[in-house]
Amino acid sequence: MANEGKREWFIKLIDTRTKKFLNDDTGVFAVYTAGSPVLLQINNAAGADVKQEVTGLSDDHRTVVMTDGTLRFWTDRTVSAVDVSILTAGGRAYWLDGTTQSQHRVDVDPHTQNYVLVIGLNDRASATNIRKLGFQLKKGMIINDVYVNVVATFTGVSATDNIWNLGRSGQADAFIDGMALKATGLKIPTIGSSTGFVKAVQIRGSELRSFSGGLSVSNGGGWYSRIPYVAVTAVASNNLIARRTSTAVLVGTFSAASNTLGKAYIYYSYTLLPMP
Repeated sequence: MANEGKREWFIKLIDTRTKKFLNDDTGVFAVYTAGSPVLLQINNAAGADVKQEVTGLSDDHRTVVMTDGTLRFWTDRTVSAVDVSILTAGGRAYWLDGTTQSQHRVDVDPHTQNYVLVIGLNDRASATNIRKLGFQLKKGMIINDVYVNVVATFTGVSATDNIWNLGRSGQADAFIDGMALKATGLKIPTIGSSTGFVKAVQIRGSELRSFSGGLSVSNGGGWYSRIPYVAVTAVASNNLIARRTSTAVLVGTFSAASNTLGKAYIYYSYTLLPMP
């Protein structure tokens, strides 16, 4: 048999209002180790490996397409629980934490407007290449804020080189511009100022703020305005991406096989417009 010795996971998304399963054939999901942003190695129905895990130093992260609102995959028999991040075709995000094999049904409410898309960043690349995170913004998504929760720091590079941009294809710093991920904890892009003056460089991404740096006390120290990013079409430029801002200075041996990984959760807080 194709998946002999593997553990099967079969999860259907059920609409809490209509009591029917979601008919979704293009939504995607990613499967993570329970309690960690590390992508799991999974198998499909044919027994083929679905390589979500980044195996090289410059590969993109990958997601899996659901069928009829159903998530079906196989893991190693030792896996007893998983975390799953879902983004439906209509742009609705769901995070299933600590899901067990026996949980074949998940009730979701696709009739609300506010969501949080959770993506795990499990990175070991030292280069500055743009890397897709496996999810794509959908039409009508209004990104209000992006936060990062670092749960494990990078140990194979200098701490000063763990500076990251988060954005979309074509605009790498759209949501986060040069955020330091060199220590664990929740990272929130605050307004950069110095003695009351707005700095010329801001961590909040280029498509989430508008500002002018202050020149003197007489001009009020500059101004700063938070703005949302609106995805008006579903195009390739909406691929969510991550990018290290400068090539990391290696400390000791840095490789996919030997380096201790830096791990983080990225939270995309957004409102979904009911667009045709």
